[in-house]
Amino acid sequence: MGRHVYVHNPFCISKCPYCDFYSLPCVSGDKIRAFYKTCLKETEYLASEYKALEDDYPDTVYFGGGTPSYPEESYITELLKTITDSFGIGDCEKTIEVNPSSLTMEKAESYLRAGFNRASVGIQSLDDNVLRLLGRRHDSGGALRALDILKKAGFTNISADLITGVPGESIGGIRTDCIKLARAGVKHISTYSLMICEGTSFYSIYKDTLEDIVSPDQERAMYHETMSCLSDLGFVRYEISNSCLPGYESRHNSSYWEGFEYYGIGAGAHGYLDSVRYGHKDDIDDYIRDFKANVYIEEQMTPEDKMREYPFLKLRTLKGIDRARFSSRFGADIYDVFGDAIKENMTQDLLEESDGFIRLTKKGLDLADLVAESFL
Repeated sequence: MGRHVYVHNPFCISKCPYCDFYSLPCVSGDKIRAFYKTCLKETEYLASEYKALEDDYPDTVYFGGGTPSYPEESYITELLKTITDSFGIGDCEKTIEVNPSSLTMEKAESYLRAGFNRASVGIQSLDDNVLRLLGRRHDSGGALRALDILKKAGFTNISADLITGVPGESIGGIRTDCIKLARAGVKHISTYSLMICEGTSFYSIYKDTLEDIVSPDQERAMYHETMSCLSDLGFVRYEISNSCLPGYESRHNSSYWEGFEYYGIGAGAHGYLDSVRYGHKDDIDDYIRDFKANVYIEEQMTPEDKMREYPFLKLRTLKGIDRARFSSRFGADIYDVFGDAIKENMTQDLLEESDGFIRLTKKGLDLADLVAESFL
């Protein structure tokens, strides 16, 4: 019986120009306090209303944001305790996202004592020029100090984020970043291509010009070099954007790719319970007034919806779709349902099958969204 809990912490020191997640800079202490008090109430409500979720995967807890390391650590540790007590969650993967600019030794030690055993660090780059362009508040030295703080506090499972395709970024610089992170003890690296999203500061700057500065071919070359370098360093790519040393896969993110249900807590959080995908409005005041009214329904998932979504999710992983698992889960052979899509993508060298798994080819990995959409 798996219980997967995501908490959205919508607070930041400042808003990065590329970020399209719900986050609020410079929020008053009173409002932050009221937000976490409401999160405690929502946690207790969810635990009383919903039984353990039906899957065969270990429990996971993930505090994302925003910047969970920005508020006072007591809010974070109290909420984690309430979550573990209310849901009966024991020893499992418990992740907290941290930013180098707001992490201290005191916070790191408090997180570890409270039960967090995995930290994900928003590094993005170790090139100071790239960091300035991305609007990050830390420099490369600050990023490496944050990793050192986590290690000295006792964290042994540390992940880091990198962004590729940033103007001014170089292939050599990305390789250097990967090597430095590996040497600093990072066990998991998530690599994302810079996305220009409407509503961000970067949208007004780069919406029509980014490809003139960093062509799609350049961006792909950077991304492929990152994957190649990580492989040379012993990292195993297990999902389109994620690589790790053996045994350090993100169990929480993997539960999403399995299509498992999960609890979403906090303004801006999304969840999936009783076959309903739901979200919280991006409105902290509304959430504090009435967290139940803050929730809206995104989609009611029918059994057929779940079956059609499953390949979309599983093709993100390098293992791909397990034909036997698909059959046992949905009571049908995948070729009877998606035979045309599979065969068409195989003809185009985008999919392959071996050892009972259908997965993306090397060519297909660069066109993953297009392949996945053919199953919907």
